[in-house]
Amino acid sequence: MQARTNAGRRTRNTVVVALIVAAVWAGTAAIRGAAHADPDGPTGPVAHFSRAVELIRG
Repeated sequence: MQARTNAGRRTRNTVVVALIVAAVWAGTAAIRGAAHADPDGPTGPVAHFSRAVELIRG
């Protein structure tokens, strides 16, 4: 019974760590993309939002 509980915790912890790593990776990619923004594009918060949408679409 105890082994299943530990295995469940390990699985949950692995998933949480993977989600944190994915979030940090996506954040860094968004920041890098925002740093090289198009000078002819919109400025302000709208520019960051549209850049994020472009990154999500690929």
